[in-house]
Amino acid sequence: MEVRLSKNQKVIVNHSKDIYLIMRQILRRENKIGQGQEHFWMVGLNQANKILYIELIALGSSNMANIKPREAFRMAIYKLAVRAIMVHNHPSGDVTPSENDQDLTDHFIQVGKFLKVEVVDHLVIGDEDYRSLADLGLFEKLQESKRWVLPYLLEKRARKEGREEGIQLGEKQGKRIGRKEGLEEGSKAKAVEIAKAMKREGIGMETIARTSGLSNEEIEKL
Repeated sequence: MEVRLSKNQKVIVNHSKDIYLIMRQILRRENKIGQGQEHFWMVGLNQANKILYIELIALGSSNMANIKPREAFRMAIYKLAVRAIMVHNHPSGDVTPSENDQDLTDHFIQVGKFLKVEVVDHLVIGDEDYRSLADLGLFEKLQESKRWVLPYLLEKRARKEGREEGIQLGEKQGKRIGRKEGLEEGSKAKAVEIAKAMKREGIGMETIARTSGLSNEEIEKL
């Protein structure tokens, strides 16, 4: 459900507090019963960081992890948002982000990458206080997480890392043992580094062999 916003609420977001002050107003519009329930909103921003919309995605859920990404990002796609901010309240007043809050953020960051809608923050709010996962420095860790990365993207990333490492190693070896020998050694080294990178990501043996050109026996020895 899209939240009706006043002109004063369609602001340019420069800091997490800008979002918090608006979301606290929205939460306070609820009756006392409603304020005691957990709400989850998505805030869509345009290229200039101006608020395009605020949508209530879930109400009264005790488990935010059950929120479906397709429901959360539907409005972002419709409104052509380029960035999104997740917001939910803790009725208890303790605004410390939980493990589930961080895992949901991790999931939404990866979905946002796929949909070209960058998730830039997640606020946990109360009536008098809030916490921003971005301000707490948690987004850097979540950006590096691979828990929710699609398998084909992991394979693509592993191939890229392996190619870069193999080319660098091949160039070094080529200079040392001569052009022809170096190209041969470099090609082999590149295949080995690709296989190592894919193996670290937990990609299957068959896919590694097909991508790198190495045999199963060679891969097992890495």
